[in-house]
Amino acid sequence: MVEIPASAAPPVRVALIDANAAARAVVQGLLQAEGADVHAFGHGEEALQALAGDLRVDVVLVSRHLPDMGALELLRRLRQQPGAAVLPVVLITGDSAEPLRLSALEGGFTEVLLRAAPEQLAPHLRALLRRQVDLRRARILLVEDSPTMATATAEALAPLGMEVEHVLLAQQALQRLEQQAFDLVIVDVVLPGALTGLGLLSAIRSRRDDLAELPVLAYTGYDERVRRVEMLRRGANDYVTKPIDADELRARVSNLVRYWRLLQQVRRQHALMMRQAVTDALTGLHNRYLLDELGPRHVRRAWRGGEPLTAMLLDLDHFKDVNDRHGHDRGDQVLQALAQRLREHVRPEDVLVRYGGEEFALLLPGLGPQVAVAHAERLRQAVAQRPLAGLALTASIGACVWQPAPTPGAAASVEEATAVLRGLLVCADRCLYRAKGAGRDRSVVEVAQGVPRA
Repeated sequence: MVEIPASAAPPVRVALIDANAAARAVVQGLLQAEGADVHAFGHGEEALQALAGDLRVDVVLVSRHLPDMGALELLRRLRQQPGAAVLPVVLITGDSAEPLRLSALEGGFTEVLLRAAPEQLAPHLRALLRRQVDLRRARILLVEDSPTMATATAEALAPLGMEVEHVLLAQQALQRLEQQAFDLVIVDVVLPGALTGLGLLSAIRSRRDDLAELPVLAYTGYDERVRRVEMLRRGANDYVTKPIDADELRARVSNLVRYWRLLQQVRRQHALMMRQAVTDALTGLHNRYLLDELGPRHVRRAWRGGEPLTAMLLDLDHFKDVNDRHGHDRGDQVLQALAQRLREHVRPEDVLVRYGGEEFALLLPGLGPQVAVAHAERLRQAVAQRPLAGLALTASIGACVWQPAPTPGAAASVEEATAVLRGLLVCADRCLYRAKGAGRDRSVVEVAQGVPRA
């Protein structure tokens, strides 16, 4: 295994081309405030000569109006320079007309940035720079049995600033994918050993985790239709043929890495939304939606194995008085303290949720009648014996225990399990009502007769 590191990560290098000195100074200042290395030009020809020489940049920002050429002309000539085929070029304009934006994108600009007040422009420039930094942090796993070809590939990718790790065999690639996160796999479909490049493709796509969608760029020396179709059928996202065109390789690699980063971002946002959907914002506990999701699973497991299952509802006594006398902020503090107190008395397999208001629900697998009675009493005492947010309070608890008969091999439907869960909660609520009616600060536990149903 050979790691071909990218060069040390410098600040994002920006070529800023704008004839308006005042506007140029504003944008330059905003970019530099974000840590960018900015090279500013007032004329297109001046910028093109610098870019054709020793100046290397990560992104170009160009004003729509230049004194010596149009922005489209500058873009056309820039694209003809070596290594500039995939260079991001952003048009800056004060015209917000949609036809102009679409025309600029059709002409080949990467994106269009609207001139605005500095406080409005800054977030857009920050996002632009962040995307460039994110791209340069990419890690590529190169699977190629020819060291010469591997070196040529890494050199072609060097302008992108990505880190390239080289392995010779497909089996080594599978091992590295288990050990290290990568953003892209580049694989030669013809590899020595028991596992070929095509086999590696199939192995990646057959995984049961997120890596099954990791982008793969295949390359081969055979530009035949049958081979191309087979690479794509095995799961290659894209392919290039040897000898490799450096600009084409950079374009395809950039697209695939952006796709993967976007997919990762969507996954993170989805995971966050899922957590928020089942999390109570005040206490940090799960909410009743998670109980609705996990509860039927516990019911089906208990039904199948004949193990007891207990549902418990805990309600703070006289909580309305707390809000009336001390204010809702203090009431919120009490609920947060109670949530933390309850966390200290649950097992990893238990389900604890804020059921609503000052009421909390617990689903406790494996708790039979005697254990459930003792556990309810411990919870009651845990509330009563220590103040919550500085206030001495008590709680009432209702619990319902279900002891199903073992039915090996039998499985309740989701609908049946949901009905049983509702029945357990209705039973627990009835017990809670009895505890309140008996004077509060006590627990009432009932053993369900038969299969509880709502």
